Amino acid sequence: MAVSQAAASRPSAARPADSGSADSGPAGFAEMVLGLWLESGTAADSSPELAQLRLLAPGAQAPRWGSRPVAVTQTAAVRTIRQSSGTWAVMVAARLADTASDVPAEESVRGLRYFTVPVTETGTSTGRAYVAGTPRETAGPKPGQPPASPYTARIEDTALTDTVGGFLGAFLGAEGAVERYLAPDVALARPETRFAVVDTVQVLSHGRTPPVGQAGAAARVRAEVSATDTAGRMWPMAYALTLTARDGRWEIASLDPAPESAPRA
Repeated sequence: MAVSQAAASRPSAARPADSGSADSGPAGFAEMVLGLWLESGTAADSSPELAQLRLLAPGAQAPRWGSRPVAVTQTAAVRTIRQSSGTWAVMVAARLADTASDVPAEESVRGLRYFTVPVTETGTSTGRAYVAGTPRETAGPKPGQPPASPYTARIEDTALTDTVGGFLGAFLGAEGAVERYLAPDVALARPETRFAVVDTVQVLSHGRTPPVGQAGAAARVRAEVSATDTAGRMWPMAYALTLTARDGRWEIASLDPAPESAPRA
């Protein structure tokens, strides 16, 4: 998360926790503080960045980068642990880069690093605020095992897979209009990117798919595609779809939430 000098120079007591549904609480506050802390490594004592850091994390000591400044390209909270009433330990991932091009590999900071930021709640429930302590570098989260996918059944109905492939080709902009694939009263917003080629790699269903001639039949599928943009870049993507049968044909009824991973055929 980049924090501009203008934003850093504005006075702010702290990030509120109950200001609305968009507020991200201690996790968002820890992201902001870590970004300021990392950016303060080259800041002068009178700089707005350091003043803001001291306001939000009065006990934190600023790092010093010397002749090898560190650039922060992104921060994101990945885990929040409530330690007691009003205190949290927030793990924040930070993507770092070197500002100089001649940094030896063994001295480079480039890559993903993890820091734990201690956060303490202050104020009252109607005027909640936070303060943070000095971040500390920690090991990242252990890789998890994805849940088993419910999309495991192979599809013998070529009419269904043809509809899925044709819809995603149109939806992603490679060919034709999308409306002819949609069920009545269904409208789907298309991505702004238009791909030159969309190839269907695999389509699996959630359970056995009913015959298309069966009135009101429905099928849930997961489709993997390989989309190539106009610059020749290939983007592997997966979509979960619900299809319904009408008048002897399959139609797209909904674009569903992100599908679970599925085994490759």
